[in-house]
Amino acid sequence: MLRRSLSVLLPMVTVLALQAAGSAPASAAAYGCTGSLVRSWPLPLKDEITKKTYYVSDIKLFYDARSGWNCAVLAKRPGDPRYGERTPMSIRMWNDTWPSEVVKNNIDADDGHFKYHAGPVKVYGRKHCVSILARHGDYPGPDGPGGPKYNGRRLVEDVACR
Repeated sequence: MLRRSLSVLLPMVTVLALQAAGSAPASAAAYGCTGSLVRSWPLPLKDEITKKTYYVSDIKLFYDARSGWNCAVLAKRPGDPRYGERTPMSIRMWNDTWPSEVVKNNIDADDGHFKYHAGPVKVYGRKHCVSILARHGDYPGPDGPGGPKYNGRRLVEDVACR
C-alpha cells in the first residue's frame, strides 16, 4: 500500500516542483536590479490571425528599501518559442513627480530588440508611486516602415507607493 501511494505521489510532487521552479521569480540581480520583487504582471499579446490572447513575457518590479530605488524589467518566459531570439521590446517607468520635474531619477526607458529581457529601468521611489508601460512584439524580423511591430502592451499605473 505504501509503495503504491509513493509511486503515485512521487511523480505528482516532481511535476509540481518543476512547475514551481519554472514560474518562480528570478532574483533581482539576474536582471541588474537590487531589492525584492514587489509584483509581476503578465503582458498580453494578441495573435493577429486567430485574435487569441497569449503570454510570452512578464513585467517584474523590484524595490530596494535601503536605497529607495525601483527597478523594472520586461522578461521573456523561458518556455516561449522566441526565448533567445531578438524581438522588439520596450519598457518605460516613471515616478509621480515626472510631469513637474523631468530628471533622470524620475523617468527611464529601454527600447530595442532583445533575446531575454528589456531593462533594467530604474527610478527613485521613496515616497513616490511609479507607473510602467511595457510593449512586446512577437516578430523577430526587421522593423517595418513605421518602426517595430508591437502586438502586446500593458500599462501599470501608480504602483509601489512607498
